[in-house]
Amino acid sequence: MAKRLFTSIHEGWLRLLFASFAVRDREFGERLYDFSEILYRHLRFIESVYVKKGIEYSYERPAIELGFKTEGEAALFCDEALGRIESQLGPSADPLANRMISDLGYIRTVLKKESEREAEVTAFDKSLKLDGRELDKSSLDALVMFLFEESYKEYELIVIYSYAQTQVEDKRVAEIFQILIDESKFHLKSFALMMAKMGILAVPRMVTQEIYRFESLKRFLESGIEEELGAKEQCRALAEAVDDEELSSFFDFINFQEDYHIALMKEALERI
Repeated sequence: MAKRLFTSIHEGWLRLLFASFAVRDREFGERLYDFSEILYRHLRFIESVYVKKGIEYSYERPAIELGFKTEGEAALFCDEALGRIESQLGPSADPLANRMISDLGYIRTVLKKESEREAEVTAFDKSLKLDGRELDKSSLDALVMFLFEESYKEYELIVIYSYAQTQVEDKRVAEIFQILIDESKFHLKSFALMMAKMGILAVPRMVTQEIYRFESLKRFLESGIEEELGAKEQCRALAEAVDDEELSSFFDFINFQEDYHIALMKEALERI
């Protein structure tokens, strides 16, 4: 039961998150994004309980296919997942369970109301057009490859740092992991919104236990620093490869954020 509930909440979070990127009405999209953040908090609340009680759980989950054609269908796509979570939460005296039931009830009420929306969703049409830009083939190819690779990497990092945060007692190290989670969420949102505009939005593949579980925090952080250095190089290379001043500037901006991530991880490494 524990594993199934955690998996269902994980799926609900991702459905809301990627639906928020897919819809063109950004006010509606931001509301879905806020709801996805509530589901992410549910995931972390449950995780904390499981860690405290020594209950086994996993971030592995089913593949999630996106294909809704209207914003109303996007709302139903999200509601379906939330219904599965709700069915696993019966009457309880537990404050957390009651909080989750209340949250889900409200979100589902909103989603059912929004299910009447008829606006078209174009996030999967493979148009490969980005805000009217005319990119040459090499720039476009480099951008598409980067977005697919980096959207997975940022999702992977959210999972990795979320899990790692439960394994540390040092408050500053836990705070560093929270900063890294928040930064990865921003990067994922930025990349996914670009993918939606280009008609290539997709939920990243599952992150396996071998990737996010670790025996040595020291080796985990050392590997993390190497990964951030790799991400910096990819951003730098893309900024040079894309023949568009605004896009190059954006990827330089992301690149410089990775510098601070590396500094934070080095700080965490020193503390252990």
